[in-house]
Amino acid sequence: MPALLHNYQVQLDFNNDTGRPVSIQLSKDYGRSTASIVLLLPSEEVTLVLDPGSVYHYAVKISSGSVYKVADVRARSWRDMHCDISHLFSGGSASRYNNTSADGALVVDRLWRDYRISCFGGDQLS
Repeated sequence: MPALLHNYQVQLDFNNDTGRPVSIQLSKDYGRSTASIVLLLPSEEVTLVLDPGSVYHYAVKISSGSVYKVADVRARSWRDMHCDISHLFSGGSASRYNNTSADGALVVDRLWRDYRISCFGGDQLS
């Protein structure tokens, strides 16, 4: 584990390189609160500021016809990271995106389908 010499923060960039809207939300708030959702339209990007070495859990959700695919993402980093959303959902439900290095990790712990709620405003985006 690298020594903390200064009080600093790292950036995690999520880039929506898909053709569909994507939402990003803290996992602990998923399905409970819509106040903390970030909605990214195609080709948009958001930068999240993290404390180095801390573990963050996000639910990344994308429309997939009449259902929604959700990736449970775990992030822990010592340096800035970049993530293209399409990589989180590539490879089917059994795959685990794992971008691990000595400086941190971005891991998909689980991929699943959500049939019950939509943050995209109904079926108009299917």
